[in-house]
Amino acid sequence: MLTNPQFERMRRLASRLAGIELLDRHRELLAHRTLRLGLREEGRLDGLLAAAEGAEPGASRQLVSLLTTNFSGFFRHPRHFVVAAEHAVRAVERCGRARLWSAAAASGEEPYSLAMALIEAFGREEPPVGVLATDIDKEVLAAAQRGEYPERAVRLIEPGRRARFFQRTVGGGWSVAPAVRRLVEFRPLNLVHDAWGIGGPFEVIFCRNVLMYLETRHRDTVLQRLAALLVPEGLLLMDPAEHTAGARALFTSVASGVYSRVAGAVPGAAAVAQA
Repeated sequence: MLTNPQFERMRRLASRLAGIELLDRHRELLAHRTLRLGLREEGRLDGLLAAAEGAEPGASRQLVSLLTTNFSGFFRHPRHFVVAAEHAVRAVERCGRARLWSAAAASGEEPYSLAMALIEAFGREEPPVGVLATDIDKEVLAAAQRGEYPERAVRLIEPGRRARFFQRTVGGGWSVAPAVRRLVEFRPLNLVHDAWGIGGPFEVIFCRNVLMYLETRHRDTVLQRLAALLVPEGLLLMDPAEHTAGARALFTSVASGVYSRVAGAVPGAAAVAQA
C-alpha cells in the first residue's frame, strides 16, 4: 500500500499538475498502478514524487500519466456518436462545414469512433468536417496518433464496420484506415492549466470521464470555457454520470449525457478570454 505521506504528496501534485481531486477511495487504485509499473522498488516512487515536486518535466508527465484514467473503447455509449454525427450533418447543411472536438481523447478510440460515425452519416470518406483530439497525457496521445490497436480493442466492433474502417497489421492487430485518420488532428492539452488556444467555435464537444475527477473550482471553469467554444445550440457530450451543475444557465439537457448550449447564454468573460 501507499504510505500516508506518499498519498498526500500525490494528492497535492494531482491538484497542482492537472486539477484532479484525489479522494481516499482512489488510494488502492493508485497503489496497484505504482506496483504494476515497478515504482514501489528501491524508492522509485519517492524519487518520482520529488522530481515532480521540483517541476522536472519528464517526472511531471510520468506522474500525470499515472494519475489519469486512460481507459477508453470504441463506440462507448454508441448513441452519443449517432447524435453527434446527425448534429454535424445539420450544421453542414446550414453553414457548409462542422468542427468537433474530443477533449479527452486518451488512446484515440473516441475521436476515431466519431470520425467513423461522421463518414457513415455523410455517406462519403471526405465529409466537410474536422475532429480535434486532445489529451493531457502526451505519451498516450502519441499512441493514439499511430492508430494501431490489438485484437481485444476491436473485437466488439460490428464486423462490417471493422472491415470498412480498419486494416490488419503484420503483428495481428488492427490499424485505423487512412480515411478515418485524415479527419482527426491530435494535439496535447491540459484542460485545467493550459491556455487552450485551439480556436472555435465547435458544433460538438465530447468531454467524457473528465469533469468527475476535477476539483469543483476547476470543473466549473472548464464548463464555462467549453461553453465559450460551442456555437449556440451546439452539443456537449459527457459521461451519463456527469452533470453541468457548475454551469446550469449555459446548458440544457436533451438526452442522457447530451447537453445543448443555451442560445443567448453568455459564459463569463474570463472563460471567453481563456478559451
